[in-house]
Amino acid sequence: MSKLHTETATPRAAATSLGKIHSIQLMRAVAAMLVVLYHGQLAWTNRFSASEQSLETYIFGFGAVGVHIFFVISGFIMVYTSRFSGGFDGKAFFRRRILRIYPIYWISAGLYLSIYWLIGLPYALEPGKVIGALLLLPGHGAAIIGPAWTLVFELFFYLCFGTAMLLGLNRGLLSLSAFFLGAIVLGVIIRWDSPAWQLITNSLLIEFLAGAWIGWLLVKNRLPEGGGPLLIALSIAIFGAGMFYGYDRMPSVLVWGLPSTLLVAGSIMTEKGRTVVPLVRKMGHFGDSSYALYLIHILLITCAVALADILPFLKRVDPALMSIPIALVSLCVGEALHHKIERPLLKRLNPRRSLIPEREHPAETAQR
Repeated sequence: MSKLHTETATPRAAATSLGKIHSIQLMRAVAAMLVVLYHGQLAWTNRFSASEQSLETYIFGFGAVGVHIFFVISGFIMVYTSRFSGGFDGKAFFRRRILRIYPIYWISAGLYLSIYWLIGLPYALEPGKVIGALLLLPGHGAAIIGPAWTLVFELFFYLCFGTAMLLGLNRGLLSLSAFFLGAIVLGVIIRWDSPAWQLITNSLLIEFLAGAWIGWLLVKNRLPEGGGPLLIALSIAIFGAGMFYGYDRMPSVLVWGLPSTLLVAGSIMTEKGRTVVPLVRKMGHFGDSSYALYLIHILLITCAVALADILPFLKRVDPALMSIPIALVSLCVGEALHHKIERPLLKRLNPRRSLIPEREHPAETAQR
């Protein structure tokens, strides 16, 4: 029996699913840091670099894969952490998702609006645009926090997932898959310049589905314990091939989505069949603050650019080198934001864990 299973032998342990998967936690942290490094290098290149830094910028552009890894992980986590014992509680699910996404996002958006105003870069947004951004509506997500466009996809997936799961895990996931794939095909046939339509028909939704099916395999005890390192090696090979051929010349679902899916599946399979390496367990701690890091890093990059106007020598630092301290500071601020604000806020907003029914043991799920 694998380590993940032995950790959940008691009914109470089953309430936290099969146990925390440390490799997924670590992957969340790494994905967020890749995005920060990418944005930090790009910002410094665009603002201060005398040359285009084309090769360097192309290499750092690989950091965009962090978003695709996040999408696959999101799909996986939704299945992995959902409660189906006694029926799926849609109300509790949506409440948890709303509390997880919006409060810290609104706090971060407030920081962006305030600090941008203080440093002389105020937003020129109409009230409707601000409201749309705060609600994360299609076409408005990036108005205040640029990377928040991804949250619009997250929320749409949560809405569709929570609705589909009212049918049960098996039928719900099949229905969700049919809806997403059908919408994507329809989007190829019907071209409509509407943010909502482009969201509904976007091929990025396949990445959420891929993660959800990995979660299904795991909770059904059908995910193999062997072969994980092979899938990880294959994902790295595909990433490398995409870099060599030109990741900007291929559909993102192939060059980023496919290897991200293999990477997530391979990491889970590897941890399922082996003892967790202590370093992975320790570094996985940073996965908890990955959302806060993702939200706040663009603001910190903007502050670093403003600081360079005060300390001109910073403008001469190579963009690749400058991205490192930016990423480290962002990591520290993200940790502080998570532990000092996000976690206490979530505990206050949702103090009663009993609102969420306990999850059955995986063996019970596998029988359905």
